[in-house]
Amino acid sequence: MITVYGATDTGLARKINQDRFCCEVLSDSLAYAVLCDGMGGPAGGHVASQTAADFVKDMLERDLKPDMPEQSLRAVMLSAAAGANAMVYDAAKKDPELAGMGTTMILAVFSGEHIFAAHAGDSRIYRIEDGKAVRLTKDHTVVQMLLDIGEITEEEAKDHPKRHFITRAVGVGPAVDADFSEYPFLPGAPILICSDGLYNYVEEDTLPGLVARALGEKSAAPLIDLANEGGGGDNITAVIVLRE
Repeated sequence: MITVYGATDTGLARKINQDRFCCEVLSDSLAYAVLCDGMGGPAGGHVASQTAADFVKDMLERDLKPDMPEQSLRAVMLSAAAGANAMVYDAAKKDPELAGMGTTMILAVFSGEHIFAAHAGDSRIYRIEDGKAVRLTKDHTVVQMLLDIGEITEEEAKDHPKRHFITRAVGVGPAVDADFSEYPFLPGAPILICSDGLYNYVEEDTLPGLVARALGEKSAAPLIDLANEGGGGDNITAVIVLRE
């Protein structure tokens, strides 16, 4: 059995919520979650995330089937990401006010004992296990590149002036290079999918306790609330997925 809880909030500093998410349990062994964090000005960011999330939702609900082989799942997911990219990119070309818009994307499918994920940008997936939050995805950012080559430390990355510079996103070019990964979907080890408006305002070591509280309350609101208490400087989205 799969349980999903999600919530989003504008935060305390922004006037418009440019985050969008959708999630659905399709059967006892199949579910999906999509999270998009838009960029490109108030109008553009909102349009990009909404366009991408809606397209992916429609495609997944049409094409996902229980017990699909990995090759078929991968094809559906990457096609959905490519289609969302084309929709956002074409919309930006047609309207000068939307020029340059784009969105991060986490697209996760939970099938049986497996998690399949396609992502671009700096929204994240964590697995909560043994009292720790283990990050499964790698950010597509300038700071992550600097970390990878040893130019900066993890401590320096937290306040780096380029920490918001994204190297991959949906809709900013004619094609998107989304990473595709597979992870075990462990019973009793919740998955947290979130935008940077959560993890930039909540310490990672508090995430396991927050997720446990959220599951107890059957709501992702505790994560949103703590991010706002930490400053709420960005839009905040959190989706929790649990296999029981």
